Amino acid sequence: MSIQEAALYGDLVLYLRDRAADLLTGEDGDLEGQQERLDRIIRDWFFTPQDRLHGCTPRELIWAEQGRVPNPIYPEHLEEFFVDDCPICQAELDDLKAAMEADEDPGWHWYYDDGGYPLIARYDPEGWDECWADEMEADVEEWQTDQGDAPPETGLPAAEAYAPFPVPSDKATPEEFMARLRQPWVDPRLHQAAEMLAERLDCPEPSPLGLRYRRIRYEEALSLLIGLYEQGVDVEGLLAQIEAFPYQYIALDWLSQPAESAAWLVEAIEREAAQSSESEIDRMRHHRDFVFMLSRLVPPGAQLWLRGWLDAVAHGALVRAVEDDT
Repeated sequence: MSIQEAALYGDLVLYLRDRAADLLTGEDGDLEGQQERLDRIIRDWFFTPQDRLHGCTPRELIWAEQGRVPNPIYPEHLEEFFVDDCPICQAELDDLKAAMEADEDPGWHWYYDDGGYPLIARYDPEGWDECWADEMEADVEEWQTDQGDAPPETGLPAAEAYAPFPVPSDKATPEEFMARLRQPWVDPRLHQAAEMLAERLDCPEPSPLGLRYRRIRYEEALSLLIGLYEQGVDVEGLLAQIEAFPYQYIALDWLSQPAESAAWLVEAIEREAAQSSESEIDRMRHHRDFVFMLSRLVPPGAQLWLRGWLDAVAHGALVRAVEDDT
């Protein structure tokens, strides 16, 4: 959020206060009294703990960010951050509890944001789309004018036409899905889905030389599909989007952290607009739109579960690396 946007949202609150006071007052009422009443409501909002802020008040988060310190963490709300029962998540939760009981810095922080979709985008979606489209087009035109000739050839084929599409779901009921798992052989549809993911998904994995990506294994794809289904993901809709995506490889980070991934792609588009060809910019936009679609298909709870799943995979990779060294 920009500085001007934050300031204007403050003006919006005061405008709504005055407009509501005027409507509540009528012709012969006490306008100042109604404004004071609404001011108390606004102040109460700033000072009242909220469940979606994990027991914090809005003022605590605002002043924490202003002071460049982490958001507060209340012990009675700590388990809200760890909805999964995987061993790694529970171990991390126990470490955090022990650090907080010892009054030590837990070394773990959280933040609250708008998920990459601010208030202005809700009320002015056309302007939101035009903001990015116009900026990209202007940057490319300016660069081409400065260069005096066409963008350099990259040697890559032209970007294919692509836009995420809404997928009607015929999602099986939990009973039907569990019945498939109890069959003596893997359900053909589940088997085909796991094979497709094993060809398309890249898994981040630590190594002695740093983070690297590798293709997920068939067995991992099976557990991933079952876990996402149990977390409420429309798995068939997700598979349809992956199959329609015209580029081969998809990083699992995009599913577990779509907001951060989309923000990185937007920054990359802005940074590369003056240096890359239109075809390459189109590819980046396709990736950005695809990640936005993933954020709608994979709810926050499933994203948190997937981060735990990736942590478990990373833990296994580290154990194997240590065993190989010894």
